[in-house]
Amino acid sequence: MPHALIVGGTGMLKDVPHYFTRHGFTVSVIARNPEGLNKLIESKSEHGFINPVKIDYADYSNLEEKLSSAIDNYGKIETCISWIHSTAPEAPYIIAKILNNQNTKTKFYHVLGSSNIPPDGRNQKFESEISGYENIIYRKIMLGFVIEDDKSRWLTDTEISNGVIDAVIKEDNNFVVGRIEPKKKLP
Repeated sequence: MPHALIVGGTGMLKDVPHYFTRHGFTVSVIARNPEGLNKLIESKSEHGFINPVKIDYADYSNLEEKLSSAIDNYGKIETCISWIHSTAPEAPYIIAKILNNQNTKTKFYHVLGSSNIPPDGRNQKFESEISGYENIIYRKIMLGFVIEDDKSRWLTDTEISNGVIDAVIKEDNNFVVGRIEPKKKLP
């Protein structure tokens, strides 16, 4: 069974694990919210399996240990969706390094919020570093906003989940959910 990793899969991305389980994946979901993880595992799938991993991904040694354990138990990860807040700036590096060391190609979808419009220095540093990883196929997903009746608003959780799923299906290297221009219209 193929194995996917979703970091932050119980909030705005809560529909994304179900997409993967419907397609026969084992999905390791790393989240800090035990309630969200419980809701996620209550919704069973006949095709795939959810491996809930409750940790604070800012606890880097625990993150490394739990991610390595998920790989040992469920196999190499072929797709990663990573939505990590700035409270854990080293977490994406740790995850990318572990995935690169699997010695198999892994699609790494990096979900970036509106604070990265335009892309900030942290993300550029991350992209630059992992571009040297031979086993990581890096793809960026930018979350934008919506304009309705000349007024702008942030994306809903459903729009974000659907946009991330669309990005996975289309396999674009740079994908925008909603719109990121004009900047003066940011909500």
